[in-house]
Amino acid sequence: MAWRAPDNLRFYIQEARLVSINLGSSRPSVDAALHALPRRYRKLRAIHPLRLALFNEYCRDWTEDFVPCVSLGEEDEDKGTGERFTVPCPPFYQVPPISLARADSFKRLFTWIDLLPLETVRRAVHLLYPETKAWSFASDADDTDHTTFKCITWSRLVDHEDERHYRSAMSIFIQPPWVLSVCDLELFCKRQSFFGSSSPSTEIFHERPTTLHERLWYKLWDCCITRSSPWFVVSTYTHWVFGVFSNGWTAAFVSPVYSYDSHDPSVLQLLLFWLCSAMGFPGGWVVPEVRIEPAYPSQHLTASLSDLAVGPLIRQHSPAGLDMTRSAPFDSI
Repeated sequence: MAWRAPDNLRFYIQEARLVSINLGSSRPSVDAALHALPRRYRKLRAIHPLRLALFNEYCRDWTEDFVPCVSLGEEDEDKGTGERFTVPCPPFYQVPPISLARADSFKRLFTWIDLLPLETVRRAVHLLYPETKAWSFASDADDTDHTTFKCITWSRLVDHEDERHYRSAMSIFIQPPWVLSVCDLELFCKRQSFFGSSSPSTEIFHERPTTLHERLWYKLWDCCITRSSPWFVVSTYTHWVFGVFSNGWTAAFVSPVYSYDSHDPSVLQLLLFWLCSAMGFPGGWVVPEVRIEPAYPSQHLTASLSDLAVGPLIRQHSPAGLDMTRSAPFDSI
C-alpha cells in the first residue's frame, strides 16, 4: 500500500523528482535581452560560488534534522485551502500525477513551475511550520521583461500604518530554457567580479556592452533590493540555482546548477531547505559576513530616486536559536 506524503515527509522530499517537461518542438520567437543595464547605484561587486559537495551536505543534514520521517497524521491535500502535494513519487507514495499542457509558451512553463514544485513546497512548509499559514507564493505584476522573465515571491500581506503591503522572504525568478540555457546559468554561477564606474561620463558607463548573465544579475539585484529580500532562486524548470545577497548587498553567494531530476538532494529538498533558511528557521543556512564597502555610502550615492526606485533597506537578523555554523565555504574572488 502506497503512503501519503505526510506519512514520511522526509523520504518523500528526498525521493520525489520533478517530472520531465514537454517543451514542444517549436520555440517562441522573443527578444531575449533583459532591460537591465549597468547603473551607478548598484553596489554588487562579487559573486561567490558555493562548493557543490558541502552545499549538498548542508541540505542533506538539514533534511535529516528538521523534516520528520514519522507520520504527521495529515492528508496529501488540505481540504480547507486546496493546497496539496503534486509531484508524484511512485511506487512509494500515492500522489497522483496532474495533467499539464505542453510547455510551448512562457505562460505554460510558468504553470508547470507553479503547480508542481512550488505547490508541493508550500504544502510541506505549512505542515512543518503551521505559523506560516499566512505565507504563500504570489506572482508579481508584469514588467518590461514579462515575455521572458517572471518573479514569484514567498510573501504575506501585512498591515502597516493603515496600509497593506507584501512582506517578502524569498523571490523565485523564472526564465524559459529557450532563453536562458544551462550554459548561461553556469556562467551566471561562476566566480566573477563587478566593478563600478569611476568615469565622469555616465553615458559611457550605461552603454557598456553586457552579457546575458550580467544583465540577469542586474535584474535580480534590482528586484531583490526593491523587496528588501536577499534570498532568491533562478529557475527554467529544467535547471535550478539557489542564491542570496550579502547583508550589505555588495556580494552574492550562489549554488551550482541543479537539474530538474537531481537526487540527493532533490530539487524539492533544495527548495524546502532554501525557503526555510530565508524564513530564518533553526538550522537554516546563514549568510557569511562580507567585508566590502557598505551598499550605500551616502557620500558616493549618485543615482536619482527615480533611478533607484527602492524602499529602505532592512538589515537581516538571525533569529534566536539559529544554528550559526551552517555557512557553506565559498570560493573567494
